[in-house]
Amino acid sequence: MQGQSISKFLDATKVHTSVFDRKFMYLSDIIDPIYREYLIKLEKIGVNLDLDVIRRRHQVENYTDIIKFIVGYLNSRLKNPTKGNILISMNATSAQSIDITPAKYHLVITDDSVVMTVDSSEQYSALGAKIKSRLGFGTSISFPIREPYDSI
Repeated sequence: MQGQSISKFLDATKVHTSVFDRKFMYLSDIIDPIYREYLIKLEKIGVNLDLDVIRRRHQVENYTDIIKFIVGYLNSRLKNPTKGNILISMNATSAQSIDITPAKYHLVITDDSVVMTVDSSEQYSALGAKIKSRLGFGTSISFPIREPYDSI
């Protein structure tokens, strides 16, 4: 089922090739169809979905993983009827943070009403995400955005 829902968002006409012959999609081509698909569904269960992505034309090489990440989270959230707010945003990694991840930007899902279970945290960690989840504060999941011009 999840494979079918992910393939719905993989539009081959929106996949481009960089000067380094690396495939990428623009962030807006990834997020916009997902946002339109889930906005009404989430509102029906009392969850507000918002976007705060400034660099909409940002090139994303790991677009398949990002689609899996967002769709997987929103599908799991549809099964949890707790009212709340979800924000999908893009953050730049600060130069001061000690991190071995070469990614300069991260896609972040912040949910103010759900605390993530250990099993769910492990699933997202296996995809490369960093999770912060605390009772009373909700959950924040940060997923690295790989750019087609990152160093190899």
